[in-house]
Amino acid sequence: MRAILLFILLLMAGCGTTAPRPVDLEDSDMCARCKMAISEKRYAAEVIDRDGNALKFDDIGCMTSYVADRVLRDTAAALFVMDYESRQWLEAAAAHYVKSEEIRSPMASGWIALRERSKAEEFAVRFHGRTMSFDDLWKK
Repeated sequence: MRAILLFILLLMAGCGTTAPRPVDLEDSDMCARCKMAISEKRYAAEVIDRDGNALKFDDIGCMTSYVADRVLRDTAAALFVMDYESRQWLEAAAAHYVKSEEIRSPMASGWIALRERSKAEEFAVRFHGRTMSFDDLWKK
């Protein structure tokens, strides 16, 4: 009897859903909004929709515009941004942002994302910009 219960518990655990994960960028990827090639990964962003499809963007500004235009912020399964320094994916809500006119992002949004707040503060000084939060991305 114990063996059957253990088997059922293991089976149920295996059927659980996992959190959406970012999809690696490929050389041929195009921005879902502006259709430009995603050539500078440090500015990239990604939305994973409810069906598990990855929508890739060449600029954080392209992602925010696309999401806002389609009212996806609260319905997307996950939002990711690329860490400017390490070029590793971060959950967008957990990242720290810098906004500056001196940041030459692909579509001129002037946004970069960083994992650590201290790094964001350093880059804000370097680029004569300001640190921002995830919620600030949605303010026009």
